[in-house]
Amino acid sequence: MIRAVHAVRVAAAMLLAYVGLVLTVSAPASAACTCKQGQLDQQVQRADVVFIGTIDGVEAAGDDFTYDVTASRAYQGTPERSTQVFSAGGPAACGLGELEVGTTYVFLATGDAAPYDADSCGGTAVANPTKVEKVEALLGEGTPVEPPPPPTAELTRVEDSPPAGFARAAAPGAAAAIIGLLGLVVVRRLARR
Repeated sequence: MIRAVHAVRVAAAMLLAYVGLVLTVSAPASAACTCKQGQLDQQVQRADVVFIGTIDGVEAAGDDFTYDVTASRAYQGTPERSTQVFSAGGPAACGLGELEVGTTYVFLATGDAAPYDADSCGGTAVANPTKVEKVEALLGEGTPVEPPPPPTAELTRVEDSPPAGFARAAAPGAAAAIIGLLGLVVVRRLARR
């Protein structure tokens, strides 16, 4: 009887250990994220760049993600029309995860140039009217992010010599006309015989 009770206790302890292991292993990476998002004005102060952009592509490298973004309106900083945002993953990184292609976001990111860094604590979120309204209340209407101008055409000189004169340009045509007339004269003489 004592052995049976002992066996039940050991089995129960093993079951609890197994369940705890499964819960620990299957917990999402964001579960370990402990940052406090704070107020939007604090997030804006920490951000180097604030802009609205649409996700064009997502590249995953382990838990890290790089997003190809088309920026449409800038509130802070000067992002280019086609830019990138990076979000580190892992248990303590508080990454943004795999953002949906085609969805428009308000990015609050850090960095001087692309790829900018963003995480879930910085305030990056879907660009719904409420979020955009709050950002514009703090930073104004922003400015449109225009695409770069098309490249300008450049004249490339093929040859440095001056163009040929009229006589030189007309000579091949004149020669062909003379040969044609001579051939016509020869054909008429042969036809008379």
